Amino acid sequence: MTIMIQGESQREQKKFYEHFWRELDALTCDEKCRMRFILSELRRLKGAGLRLADVGSGRGWLTELMSHFGEATGFDQSASVARRRYPLRHFVECDVTALAADDFDVAVCSEVIEHIRYENQPELVRSLFSILKEGGKLILTTPNKPSVSDAVDKLSLQHELQPIENWLDIEELSRLVSPQFEIERIGTVMFFPVALRKVAPLSRLYRLLYEQAKTYRLLDPLLQRTRLGLYIALVARRKP
Repeated sequence: MTIMIQGESQREQKKFYEHFWRELDALTCDEKCRMRFILSELRRLKGAGLRLADVGSGRGWLTELMSHFGEATGFDQSASVARRRYPLRHFVECDVTALAADDFDVAVCSEVIEHIRYENQPELVRSLFSILKEGGKLILTTPNKPSVSDAVDKLSLQHELQPIENWLDIEELSRLVSPQFEIERIGTVMFFPVALRKVAPLSRLYRLLYEQAKTYRLLDPLLQRTRLGLYIALVARRKP
């Protein structure tokens, strides 16, 4: 499924996201699930003085968390909201599909590639490649097309979509990143049973157990070996 506002200019998109990020404050359950995956991968890395790039940093919360693992820089088409919220962090306003060559140890790209037009998604992957040193790590998350398409259709969530939604499945994402990256792990995170969410009492029970009781801490590690989660979670290494 592709959801796109036709004629959406870069300036209009920037305006949309500046308003969108200002309205968001506390982390959603979705963001917490992706956060736990990303931070668990960062904890696997050893060494001091890591340089980390948060590509598509949005309102800046992930850049802030990544700063606990080294020197973190956020890149996005609009950095105004992030700079106000996290004045001690470094944010660069730019086109994330055309980043200048650099020497980062890790690049995180969370919920970004689906908001790029299909024809420009390879440019984003090449951009991620260009900022990583040889052997550098890419940690990427994006909606899992089969799961998210089903959820949007059956739960009528079209009103929650952003201007561009070009979702990928695991095979499509693997083909997209393979020319520049060696995939180490790919799976999914976030348990989202659409059948339960359609029935109000069961939906409330799901929220109580999975979100409020934080059962996702137990379920998501199991999901990472499957294709059942709402989001794809990928770890890859930059090829020479």
